[in-house]
Parts: sequence; C-alpha cells; structure tokens
Amino acid sequence: MNRKSLIPLLIAAVSATADELHLRDGRVLSGRVLEDGDRYAVVDRDSKHVVRKSEVTDLVKKKGFMDEFDDRLASLPADDAEAIFEFGRWLEENDWASRAKLAYAEVLDLDPDHRAARRALGYSLYEGAWVSPDELNRRKGLVEFEGRWYTKHDLDELKKQIEGDEKLRQGFAERRKVNENLNRIMRRFATLDKKERQKAYEDLARYGEELNSPEIRKLADDSKTWYDEQARVICARYLARTEIHATHTKLKKPIETFTTNLGAAIALGAAQNPVTIQLPELQIAEVHTTVDIPAGCR
Repeated sequence: MNRKSLIPLLIAAVSATADELHLRDGRVLSGRVLEDGDRYAVVDRDSKHVVRKSEVTDLVKKKGFMDEFDDRLASLPADDAEAIFEFGRWLEENDWASRAKLAYAEVLDLDPDHRAARRALGYSLYEGAWVSPDELNRRKGLVEFEGRWYTKHDLDELKKQIEGDEKLRQGFAERRKVNENLNRIMRRFATLDKKERQKAYEDLARYGEELNSPEIRKLADDSKTWYDEQARVICARYLARTEIHATHTKLKKPIETFTTNLGAAIALGAAQNPVTIQLPELQIAEVHTTVDIPAGCR
C-alpha cells in the first residue's frame, strides 16, 4: 500500500488501555497509562503527564475516548477516502484537530480533488486550482507581516503607524524620565535648611542647562524664591518654647580692705608689722525664664 501510513502516526500517540490515575494531591489524570520504571505517563490526545508511582493512590481501568478511538481505527478501511474523511471529522469534533488534519491529508493522498477535505485543510479553488491559504494570499497580492496578511498599501501604513508609535513611546519614556528627575530634585526644596535648599537650586539649574531648557532654569529660580519665603514664614510662626536658667556673677567694687599686725607677729616671731588684707565680695543674680526660638531653621 503506497501511501502515508495514517494508522501508525495515530497509534504512536496512544497505548493499549484507557485509565484514570488518582493522585495524593487530589488530582485525577485521565487517558492512556504507560509504565516506565517508577513513573507513569498519562497520554490523552496531544497532552502527556508524567508522575512518579509514589504520587499515585489508585489506578482505575476505565473505557473512554481512546478506547472508542481504537475501535474506530481498527475498523477503518485503509483505501476508503470518504470513511477516512468521516473519521477525521469525528476526531475534530472530539478536540483532536492535529490528528484530524492527518486524516484529511490521508484523504487527499487517495483523492486529491476531495473538496470537503481540501476545505477542511483551508484550501481554496483559485483560477481552477486548489491552493493553500498562504498561496491564495500571495496570488491575491497580499504580503505577510508577523503572521498576518496585508495589502502593500495597508502594510506601508501599518509600518508608518508602528514607527510613529515607537517614536511616541520613546518620547513618553524620555518625558517620564525628565519628570522623575525634576520631582526628585523638587522634593529637596521642602526643607527649613537653607543650605539644602541652595543645593537643590543649584542641581535644578544645572539640569536645566544640561537639557538646554529655559523653562527648567526659570523653574529653579521661581522654586528657590518661593521655598525661601515659605521657610521664612514658617520660621517666624512656628517657635520652640525653651526654658533658660542663667547665673550672673559680678565683683563688687571698691574692694573692702583692713589692716592687722597680729598674724604677722605670730608667723614670723618678730616684731609686729602691720598687714593689709582685701575682702572681695561677689554679687550673684540668677535668672529663670522661657523664650521662643525659631524651630528647625538654620
């Protein structure tokens, strides 16, 4: 039999039984089960799941779709294009499109002019010949771009739009970066520290120079003026109540003196000579009060 073997291609995806694997985590895997050492492989249509046997709590033998597939495949006439086409429709109705296409291709090997199989595979009659969807688009003068087909005019317009959108995106990205930098510098103005405000002003003015932007340079001047004034107002209004304890000492003048000869005579064991002694006196004044000092202003 000189044809692509549909049957081996279809059988390759399945095994001999249809089962259910119940797993410890509560999941249930349905399909054909193949054993491979300490693992199970569960195959159903185009899907395949591999699990360790230690994860399985129960293996249930169950008749299902794959069993019906076996029965239909076993009874399918090898050279009957119409029967194979109906088999392909059954596969498609049961969500196995990839295998249905194999069946339709087998039909065309047997009957190249089978209209239903051609249309099921997307072929169209064009100028007396069957052509694939891509070939039909090319013959109509369409151009493929990123998986879709366009007229040359529409594709040129699309590319212009894409280019414009890219420039717009880049413009938005650059503007967003500028705004982020401006916001970062502007937040530094909000302080009562005069030196920090001056640094923020210098950085903002420098940034304006880098971008050659008169607007940013003016923003730097205006921001410094406004924040300096706000700081002045805040410092004038918001004062810290502070207690002051001070002691003032003053030496009274003139200093009182007196003269005596008693001490000298005793100390020297000699004749009594007069000695003059000064008696300084301090005047002490203590102050306890509270005053209002500007809070946080430097």
